[in-house]
Amino acid sequence: MTGLRELLSQARDRGYLGDQPIQRHIDHASGFSLVVSALMSGKAVAGDQAIQDGSEAPDGSLIDLGAGAGIPGLVLALAPPVGIHRIVLLEGSERRAEWLESSIELLRLAQSVEVLGLRAELAGRTPSWRHSAVVAVARSFGRPGVVAECAAPLLRLGGYLVVSEPPFRGENVVPEAPEVGARELSSSDGVEARWPPAHVAALGFSPAREWRAGGFRYAVLRVDTACPDRYPRRDGIPAKRPLF
Repeated sequence: MTGLRELLSQARDRGYLGDQPIQRHIDHASGFSLVVSALMSGKAVAGDQAIQDGSEAPDGSLIDLGAGAGIPGLVLALAPPVGIHRIVLLEGSERRAEWLESSIELLRLAQSVEVLGLRAELAGRTPSWRHSAVVAVARSFGRPGVVAECAAPLLRLGGYLVVSEPPFRGENVVPEAPEVGARELSSSDGVEARWPPAHVAALGFSPAREWRAGGFRYAVLRVDTACPDRYPRRDGIPAKRPLF
């Protein structure tokens, strides 16, 4: 991933990426891949027990909300998760969208990756993009209520929203061995507090579940019913008046 590292260093110099070590950004993105692969294959690990939910998701596209510097989208594109054949980098900033376009060309990913230079609210109201993805990922897009409202209209029934969760206060991220993979925790009060079940249900999601991968935390929400037509609200409204 030498080319990717160079691009991410450039992105950090431009202010598109935080000042953490590049490898940490890549490791975090790789955790997304582990979670998405487990979800798409219908297999997960809850505690120490493997489970099979019998609801294998169809092959499809993945949308990276607020792709910014391409984390996690570009990392996922270089090693696509199970069942993902197309990745869409959704970015509302014209400058960052142009940078992502050039990065895709340099990494020779143009056949499988597309940059969508639109606000998420507009994409969710566009017929060709509404209910188009089987997975949406978000790393630092906004508050949970903003992420949920902007992601739900883009997802198909049975699709998944995978969101980076902050570490617990005082918690140090300790990398896990690759063979640990992704695992679903049996319960998590912290995730439920950030993603209130009644509020996410209004958007069509089942209650959020906490996953761990590579030492990082993720919230996973599944689309159980179609997102109501009234969502997303007008551009900028989700951030100004979050649903929760």
